[in-house]
Amino acid sequence: MSAVGEQIVPGLGGVPETLLIPLWARAAEQRHANPIIHDPEASRIVASLDYDFECFRKKRVEVENFCIRACVMDQLVSGILKQSSPRRNVVEFGPGLDTRCSRIGAKVPHWLEVDLPEVISLRSRFLRATGNRTMVGGSMLDDAWIEAIREKCDVPPLFIAEGVFYFFSKEQIREFMKRLSVSFPGSDLVFDAVSSWYLKLANLRHPLSSSRLQFSLRSHAAEIPEWDAGSLPLSPERIHVSECSRLDSAQSCCCAGFAWPRSSSSGDVSCLAGTELS
Repeated sequence: MSAVGEQIVPGLGGVPETLLIPLWARAAEQRHANPIIHDPEASRIVASLDYDFECFRKKRVEVENFCIRACVMDQLVSGILKQSSPRRNVVEFGPGLDTRCSRIGAKVPHWLEVDLPEVISLRSRFLRATGNRTMVGGSMLDDAWIEAIREKCDVPPLFIAEGVFYFFSKEQIREFMKRLSVSFPGSDLVFDAVSSWYLKLANLRHPLSSSRLQFSLRSHAAEIPEWDAGSLPLSPERIHVSECSRLDSAQSCCCAGFAWPRSSSSGDVSCLAGTELS
């Protein structure tokens, strides 16, 4: 943990540096009397970092968009966890400097956070890997984290990836989902995505030119069932989508929940969150 008054240089570049954007947005939101999301830890972390956060304001990064996304993800994840018996472990990919475990993870037996080693190194300066929280350094596309997770998870876990898939190709995400379905049958995945139209707009407006967004989905994640090649049992009945939008910014954000059965012959999974697709 960082000492009081100590200023830490993040030392991040490329995609890892983008984690500072939602962190700044959540901290900025705390200045309101009734913030969209309550995250006082974000303010503490921002105050401890030696970084030009003012550049995000100058480039008109929309604070509300990131806070709405985080809030919707919190609600979806909390809803799934409340319906789960026995209590499930959570695996969060690419948490950056997010504090979701502190916000909603008090009753989760184990909350594992997987991110790149340089991000975990920075994260550990502010958030303790004690109690029910474990931090694992590595890429989600590698297999090293799988064994670390299996040691902690005796029931199918809930996987979370907020603001992560955008930096990978559609083929990479497809293969990643296959690996999850094979390695962790009975598990669930919650993630967010935007339309291809908004993806182009986001790249034009992105405040950090060193990173580029790649991943998008059609409305209601319509192409996901088309990925099914036998080893990926994702039918429309197992895809549950909750959509939120900002009319003033023409943003469309899709938070999708996927449920994999323990075997391909299992029955349909009931709607976990959002609206069940027909």
